[in-house]
Amino acid sequence: GGDGTWCAEANIGFGSFENGMLEITYDSPLPIGGFQFILSGVNVINALGGDAGDAGFTTSVGADSNIVLGFSLTGASIPAGSGILTNLFVEVIDLSACFVDFVLSDDDGDEISVSLADCVELPCPSDEDEDGICDLEDECIGFYDCAGECNGNALEDCEGICNGDAVVDECGVCGGD
Repeated sequence: GGDGTWCAEANIGFGSFENGMLEITYDSPLPIGGFQFILSGVNVINALGGDAGDAGFTTSVGADSNIVLGFSLTGASIPAGSGILTNLFVEVIDLSACFVDFVLSDDDGDEISVSLADCVELPCPSDEDEDGICDLEDECIGFYDCAGECNGNALEDCEGICNGDAVVDECGVCGGD
């Protein structure tokens, strides 16, 4: 027998990403009693709000582990349905964020099967040297000198020779006397 709820699957995904805040979304046929997950591509700074916040969940983030944990100390749950599970405040360290692991439990503490969304593309956090290459992928943040060294100090002389010693004389002649 049974009522078929053990075959039910929750969908977990990504909502919008703005100003360092990434929404984690859910669509669950069962009430949610808790969650635990890890993301790659970001350092999670804080998790708060969303339906977990509305339900009075305690959410925390492991400082070194990047594990996000949400549960209720009073036995509260998030009703079956869909919405924003929680909001993550993140530092982007890759151009995409992916779920590494996700555990979702119902209001009795039993695990709910989950279907995880594909990775989400994230905007480039920085292009400090304004060369059009995201600093996360840029081999040289800065400039290449004439010897091909990143942020090197080799210069071309007035004859166009890298590290050459020709200079413009007092008469304005390159390499003159």
